[in-house]
Amino acid sequence: MSSGNPFDNGNPNDGNKSPSIEELYSPSESLARDENNNNNNNNNNNNNNNDNNNNNNNSRASLEKKKSKKKVRIQEEERLTESYDDDEESRPYIENEEGNEEEIEDGIILQPIVRDHSTYRPTNLYGSSDEIREGDSFGAKVSKTFGRTNKKIKQKIGESNKKIESHVKHSNKAIEEGWKTIAQTTMKPVDNIREQHHRRAEQHEVAERAVWFKDKLQIQKYECLDYVTIYNKAHRNELYKNFSKLASDHEVLRWIVSLFMGIFIGVIAYFSHACVSNITKYKFKFVEAILELDLFLAFLTYFLLNALLATCSSLLAVYYEPTAAGSGIPEVKGYLNGTKIPHTLKMKTLWTKFLSMVLAVSSGLQAGSEGPMIHIGAIVGNGFSQAQSKEFGFKIPFLRSFRNDKDKRDFVTSGAGAGVAAAFSAPLGGTLFSLEEVSSFWSIALTWRAFFCCMVATYTMNVLQSNSGSLTGLIIFNTGIGDKESYNWFEIIPFLLIGVLGGLGGALFTWINVKVSEFRREKINKIKSLRVLEVFLIIGLSTCLQFFLPLFFSCQDASPFIAKVNNSTGLPYDEAEITKQYSEFKKFNCKEGWYNPMATLIFASYEEAITNLLKINSKNVDNTHRLGLWVMLLFCLFYLVFAAYTAGCGVSTGTLVPMLVIGASYGRFVGLVVSYVLGDRVDIDPGIYAVMGAAAFMGGVSRLTISLTVILIEITDRLKYLLPLMLTVMTAKWVADALIHPLFDLLMQMKYIPYLEPNPSKEMKLMMCKHIMAKKPVYLSEKDTLGNILRVLKETRHNGFPVVNNDEEKLVKGLILRTQLLMILERISDVYIPNSEAIYSHIEYTTKLTWKLPSVNDFNFDPADYSQEVDLTDVMNLTVLTVNVEFAVSEAFQLFRTMGLRHMPVVNENNKLKGIITKKDLLEKTCEQRYRELNHMKLGVDQLIHVVKQRSGDLNNIKLVIIKQINNIINNNNNNNNTNNNNNNNNNNNNNNNNNNNNNNNNNNNNNNNNNNKNNYNNYNNNSNNSN
Repeated sequence: MSSGNPFDNGNPNDGNKSPSIEELYSPSESLARDENNNNNNNNNNNNNNNDNNNNNNNSRASLEKKKSKKKVRIQEEERLTESYDDDEESRPYIENEEGNEEEIEDGIILQPIVRDHSTYRPTNLYGSSDEIREGDSFGAKVSKTFGRTNKKIKQKIGESNKKIESHVKHSNKAIEEGWKTIAQTTMKPVDNIREQHHRRAEQHEVAERAVWFKDKLQIQKYECLDYVTIYNKAHRNELYKNFSKLASDHEVLRWIVSLFMGIFIGVIAYFSHACVSNITKYKFKFVEAILELDLFLAFLTYFLLNALLATCSSLLAVYYEPTAAGSGIPEVKGYLNGTKIPHTLKMKTLWTKFLSMVLAVSSGLQAGSEGPMIHIGAIVGNGFSQAQSKEFGFKIPFLRSFRNDKDKRDFVTSGAGAGVAAAFSAPLGGTLFSLEEVSSFWSIALTWRAFFCCMVATYTMNVLQSNSGSLTGLIIFNTGIGDKESYNWFEIIPFLLIGVLGGLGGALFTWINVKVSEFRREKINKIKSLRVLEVFLIIGLSTCLQFFLPLFFSCQDASPFIAKVNNSTGLPYDEAEITKQYSEFKKFNCKEGWYNPMATLIFASYEEAITNLLKINSKNVDNTHRLGLWVMLLFCLFYLVFAAYTAGCGVSTGTLVPMLVIGASYGRFVGLVVSYVLGDRVDIDPGIYAVMGAAAFMGGVSRLTISLTVILIEITDRLKYLLPLMLTVMTAKWVADALIHPLFDLLMQMKYIPYLEPNPSKEMKLMMCKHIMAKKPVYLSEKDTLGNILRVLKETRHNGFPVVNNDEEKLVKGLILRTQLLMILERISDVYIPNSEAIYSHIEYTTKLTWKLPSVNDFNFDPADYSQEVDLTDVMNLTVLTVNVEFAVSEAFQLFRTMGLRHMPVVNENNKLKGIITKKDLLEKTCEQRYRELNHMKLGVDQLIHVVKQRSGDLNNIKLVIIKQINNIINNNNNNNNTNNNNNNNNNNNNNNNNNNNNNNNNNNNNNNNNNNKNNYNNYNNNSNNSN
């Protein structure tokens, strides 16, 4: 009997035991045993053929031949059709020539019991002890009478029960037959639906693979950064010479550089804010002055001004420096993850982004300047740390120690946080933003330097702003002074509702922007003029709605919302302060002292809009009805659609401020609804709900939590609302996480930027390094020839090469980068003295690496010197990290993510080079596609059964699929069979033809299938052994 496990080896003494996984897929170990079994079975088949052809009349010999034939067929059938249920045993049934079924149990056939019905008599119900005799006493007679009666009753009850059981059996049988008929009828459409679903899933997988193959080609254009220090003999010699300076590690110089970075970023933030504020201020003043004269002329002026500003911004970002378009957050995030993105951190990109941002935000596009400030801060961090510029052609020698990817990464991280801090006047929030959103590598020392840089940037911005009386403050959330002590506990419920709406709205915003980005990538971005035309159309339609939508709303009196007395001092405000409060409202087409509620939001800068949305109540002024329900709803929809479409077009703008505007508008809308429902019974402040909405929507789009909460607390000074703010942000994040990926992560995918997520995917936990590694890697020897090095550099684009001891053993000794080889070739071409200590200097290497290295085509070596030997032992990185082929991919991912690796050679247990893994091999999409490939390739029975069980619950289908797949795998190898197997196949075919005359079609098919499958196994083993 076969066991329930399909790969159980059975009894070790059994010569016909089932093959194990190793025997099926390790042919070298099972070839001899399979040939033996093949010869034995073929001998049995030959004996059967001889017996059948002679037609021997000896019944005993015939019976033995039949039993032998049955045993062979049973063994082959058990081998190929074993049950996959561990708790169920397979019991094969063999049909004999007379059509009767015989169950095989250990080779013993039980004879049936023969009973003659003519002599059969039923047993008497009463025994001799039940008979009533004449001498019995009265009590005995009564007892026997009761006994007889009891037995009679039991007999009748038994007969009745048998009749009932018989009826129940017949009824159950009828029900089962009816149910089978119904099930067969109903399961046909279900099976068809399942088939269609599987077919669609396979088509979807094929389409996804085709798209990923195209994306993979785009990803290849990006190189990775070298965060790992190259420890070789040259570097260690330099460390030994400067041993006394190793303890300082230039820490003081790092703080000095951080100081100047903060000052410069603060100055840039001030000038950008000053330019945007002044351009916007004079633009609206000019349009409002014309509006008093003529409505159409005012619209034409407003349209031309906005179109001119937006078009100039687009021309700079599209034609002069395309890298400056967008917010720049995905590029900075990808760079800090270890990807080198060309032109992202150039000074040309900085001032192009600055001008494009100022013009775009001033034009009235639904965009903000806070996103580009992050990119600008990163560029400043890169420039100050390197103290050199290829564009301007200067170098500062005393910062040469920072000219490596690792130190540059830390300064870029500090600069990005300082940009956020200067934009929002939130130094702690800027530091946490760098930690939570853009940075992939963090340390305690970096925390202090980043916070110091953010503090300096914020302080510089505030000092410059305080000395300029014509500008408003940088803090855009001027919410006023509230008198409400705290919130009511039942308000947690609407706050959580705002969080849910923020998650849903954030997911919708992300989905719209991703779809628009896909459309742009396919239709618009390929032609630069179309990108400029798109910006013109966006600003044109937006300007029309900004100007004409307020005409559908009536004017309101502004005096109820003007505070006459200062809450803190109790003194009345002067005329200048009251005039300033009136300036927060937009008169538009209204008379003096009145305002248009829609124009106050839509016909204004984003700072003025947010100031009105976040206005809270005070003792003297109730701002609840400052803006109505319909105004909030229409403004929210307008800003949502245009902001989602504008993000990513051909101008330098960000999405952080639009997120806050959209969230504040729907948050105030919810606050108004709650105030109308509860009336005057509870003090509801819609301004607080607007703050919650701003946090929720921004959290739903960006998935920021800690940094977003701290930023809003810093700029609104509402520490008592910390708990509901945290709950709202976390709710929005959880809801959005369940629907779609974060916006900036998806934008990185759209731009083909390689990015390693914080945690490994589920596919990585199931695979090993041998599944994803690049096999047959290009390598160099410790002492290689000049010609081979030139050949490798010219024929490949790889940036790292494992160094082995020799071509035979291939034992990994280290790793050398392409840039190091170019440096060596440059020095060899200069002095032409190989293996000299003057060839390679680590300091000179790092200096040239950040400036310019020659190309391999720049060298003109004499072919006669190609055989000259170059020693790489003193130059290669001796601390290269290697892993075994069985190493888990998820753990390799953690090594890359935490250590910033670029290359990882894969070796076997003897340290022999087997492959290499790079960062691009560990991308989530790459591992997902590779996992699907492994499932389709069916490299082993375990993988095969794993996939088949997912797609079919029918055990018989599983068996058929397994046999079919194995036949497909070995189909191409059938021509390589040996002569013995060919003779066996002929004998088996003859045997099957003879059996066709004596046995039914069922047995013939079984014999053919079993013999063919057995030969297929032997063919597979023989050919696999030959290939090994």
